[in-house]
Amino acid sequence: MQNVSWGALAVSGCMIVYFVFLGIASYSPSMIPENSYGFYQAIVGNLSEKYQYVENKLTIGEDPWDKCVLPKYDVWDEEVMPYVNPNKNPLKNCDTSFVPFTALQNSSWKIVNTNKNLECRARCHTRKSDRRNHIGEWMRTPGPVDCEFLEAACSENNQDVYGYLHSQVIPKPPIEKPTIDISSLMQFDVFVILLDSLSYSQGRRALPRTLSYFTNHMDGVIFPYVNKVGENSRPNGIPIWFGKSLEKIDKTLLDEKVIPPDWPHKYFCKTYKDNETSLFSEFHDYGYRTLLAEDWADGTMNWPNCVGFENPPIDHFMRPFQNAYERKNHGTSLTQKHLNGKLCRETHHTLLDYMGQFTKAYPDQRKFGWVWAIDLGHNTENGFAHADKDFHNYLIKHRKALDESFVFILGDHGLRFGDVRKTFVGSLDVNNPFTALSIPKVLRKTTKILEIMTENAKQIQSHYDTRATILDIMKYQSANSFSETMPREIPGEKGSSYIRKQPSTPRNCRNMPVPLQYCICQFKKSKLPRNTTTAESIGKALATAVNTQIAEANFTKMCIKMEWEKTTSLLAYDDKFKGATLYSVTAVMKEPSNAEFKGNVKIMNGEIKVLGMVERSNKYGKTADCMKSEHHRPYCYCADQNSDGKKKTKTSG
Repeated sequence: MQNVSWGALAVSGCMIVYFVFLGIASYSPSMIPENSYGFYQAIVGNLSEKYQYVENKLTIGEDPWDKCVLPKYDVWDEEVMPYVNPNKNPLKNCDTSFVPFTALQNSSWKIVNTNKNLECRARCHTRKSDRRNHIGEWMRTPGPVDCEFLEAACSENNQDVYGYLHSQVIPKPPIEKPTIDISSLMQFDVFVILLDSLSYSQGRRALPRTLSYFTNHMDGVIFPYVNKVGENSRPNGIPIWFGKSLEKIDKTLLDEKVIPPDWPHKYFCKTYKDNETSLFSEFHDYGYRTLLAEDWADGTMNWPNCVGFENPPIDHFMRPFQNAYERKNHGTSLTQKHLNGKLCRETHHTLLDYMGQFTKAYPDQRKFGWVWAIDLGHNTENGFAHADKDFHNYLIKHRKALDESFVFILGDHGLRFGDVRKTFVGSLDVNNPFTALSIPKVLRKTTKILEIMTENAKQIQSHYDTRATILDIMKYQSANSFSETMPREIPGEKGSSYIRKQPSTPRNCRNMPVPLQYCICQFKKSKLPRNTTTAESIGKALATAVNTQIAEANFTKMCIKMEWEKTTSLLAYDDKFKGATLYSVTAVMKEPSNAEFKGNVKIMNGEIKVLGMVERSNKYGKTADCMKSEHHRPYCYCADQNSDGKKKTKTSG
């Protein structure tokens, strides 16, 4: 027998291992943990061949809306890369050495700066209404305070050199006798972090550290196919908070009736919602302490001129902080500049601070906390990346509490404006908000919830399903130790819980309460010329629909008439719908508005009909500041461009 070279054996062994791992790597796309990213298959838009993996072939007599082909694409697709800048950071030149001059700890404020020439003062801000604060007298001597929001200012040589807003959560006593008998319920804390305008693909690109920790350590499940149900923030937030729609669902394409909104604009905007049942009031009935923190003073319920709550059903409401920061005559000049990044502090930091304080303030009481961060990504593709470390750090800092909680990371919709929308990924993003859920550690191995969520993540979902999940956590699964697996219809609700099997009814935009113009199911389309009579007629129909919206609301004196300039995109659906041809069109209006609108149009027997909502797809900034109706702002270019705008304009909702 010949002598065997141990060196040769070692080399051979290494080569075998190498080829084994090479084989595994070759199949790695199909081996990505489903509970991390789910499967991504096909969405609205005409996909190139590289995106398609399922042919949308119909059998004879089958309606195209009965199918839902979901998207498959690369979130780093070359088409979207020119718009992605992961290095954009508004804090890159901030003063990293800055330390606040004052502190608020244990309900007492103090001066921590050693400069003897400083003269510091502080005052409390408490809620008077959603838009006004009670502002306390200046306190010149450090000491106890009984408010959650404290403004501090310091001067040197009679000139202010410092302004700052502090927050604290002052815990309330336990709810001794909740409205609901909770003695037999298995309750957990519930926390929601909602990042305004965050889509699925943006989340994957911009929050790698946060999502890596969320999916690996917290076993979070990402739901790639969530469909928005309204154009901007409010008609997506209200369905989760109240279960009510704010937009009609136009199903005339399917020869079905138009479903009117549950709450017309006038009722929503002009009537206080104190008597309506919200998630906040229901959690309180179940013995929870509640928190809502938004980094915008007008917020989801109020912008631009709606009444919201007269007396919020929320234990800890951050609105006084934002009023002090934004509203005229509320905070000092320096106070109202201190979150612009120069001091390495942004508004999302204040939200996470307040939520963290809330978490610590109630170690022995159940909590429902909701953070809605608006500033970061509302108007830009590249607003989230620099904050990835902040959300990652938050999850780590509070890991013990969060491991015992249900944690949602959500978007309301995707980025609504900019040239990125002209790409496939960008056109998809606007209707595909980010959604992910982590369940308490104790339930991950003792129940089938993770397995069930992984399966549900393969199907189209909506914000109504997110709401149903929260209600299920609060009311139904908690009564059965989270052991139920079969579908449950929740009375009066439009969604199905993620943490149990969903009904066998086909999930598509026909069966779900999703306006068809936002539907993320994929349909085969063909690109048509933009300089034809048909393209012009359809573009003009879009302009007419916009003008009709303005005229019906009696705003024609305030807004100029939109006139069609050119059709920039025209796609025709290959399948006929009840004998009609369906088109997706984008058109630009004449100067001075240069407004760009997108909509769906059907033509049947030569008649053109615009279906559902017409979307504004480019920014309008302050050109609509004369308009107080949120619904009509995207359609309006004010005839008087000298009308005063608000200090802070939210252009896309």
